[in-house]
Amino acid sequence: MRRIVPNIYSNDLEKSKLFYTEFLEMDLAMDMGWILTFVSKENKTAQISIFRNEESKPLDNSAIFLSVEVSDIDNWYERAKKEKIEIVYPITNESWGVRRFFVKDPNGVTINLLSHLE
Repeated sequence: MRRIVPNIYSNDLEKSKLFYTEFLEMDLAMDMGWILTFVSKENKTAQISIFRNEESKPLDNSAIFLSVEVSDIDNWYERAKKEKIEIVYPITNESWGVRRFFVKDPNGVTINLLSHLE
């Protein structure tokens, strides 16, 4: 694993932006309008992402899910299928440069497993 990023749904991205940049003094590394990613000034792998809360509920109906960056996403996908882990979003190459799929952990939390496309 390369990093684990908590993801939080927000009803107010602007308030989130102020909180993480001003109070926590993190850098805004990515702003795609629907997702904000903040990184620590001291450790660039310490990150948090804030997603705009849409009308549709998150996959696990909670306010948080996790993203786990791995080095060989296809291997992880095959393992999940073999081990009969619940896959709730199939492996997909996304337009923003990641290949990912979602599974549920035993507690019902959605885990977004991803690798960056090269």
